[in-house]
Amino acid sequence: MKLKMIKAGCLSFALWVLAAAPTSAQMAWTDRAFANVNFGLQEQSRTIETSSTFSLYGEDGSMTTSQPIDGGALFDIGGGYKVWKNLAGGLGYSRVQSHGDIAISASVPDPNFFDRHRPLTGVSSNAEHSEHAIHLQGTWVMPVTDKIDVGFSFGPTIFMVGQDVATAISVTEPAPTLSSTTITREDHTTVGINLGVDLNYFFRPNIGGGLLVRYTYGSVDLDSVGESLTVGGFQLGFGLRYRFK
Repeated sequence: MKLKMIKAGCLSFALWVLAAAPTSAQMAWTDRAFANVNFGLQEQSRTIETSSTFSLYGEDGSMTTSQPIDGGALFDIGGGYKVWKNLAGGLGYSRVQSHGDIAISASVPDPNFFDRHRPLTGVSSNAEHSEHAIHLQGTWVMPVTDKIDVGFSFGPTIFMVGQDVATAISVTEPAPTLSSTTITREDHTTVGINLGVDLNYFFRPNIGGGLLVRYTYGSVDLDSVGESLTVGGFQLGFGLRYRFK
């Protein structure tokens, strides 16, 4: 909730800056290029739910899992070069990583009696989710004053996604209890989009600080569970800005 309020406030501030400076549309961006570095976080709240079977004691058992995919710390770096008027073409890289627990619920065959399944619940910890993204961006830089500018970015994003998925379990008798979980690491690449707003203030002619608000979106298919996973999300970052004169 707090992050949503911050995002709304940042976007409102960007609109206020534009409204407060009606002459900014006529101001030319005079720099040749820019470089940005940001640290922040990515907001996402998703759940992977799977259903599968396994063989034990000559019978088939069943297993379901529920695995949350939460947001994580963001590192972002990028730059651009002026190609026409206020438009720059650029390239960026961002990384997000998080860990979560997998809740497991299973129906386990009995070693002594046929067709007498027993319930089992357990948790497998520290399942990793990672997103490495390359952003191809066009950025329209709109100067507001000699110290403030706003950049509007857009373009495709190449996501390189890694996801840990539970695919099988081992049990300890006689309870039964969960003894170990087989974790499959899936790595996929997909193409999505990115849209962003960058608010910048320069305390020296070519050095300043900025606030990044960006939305990225993509989707990958997880082979081991037959399910699609949405990747990306809202990103909020703060960092350094450098302008090449």
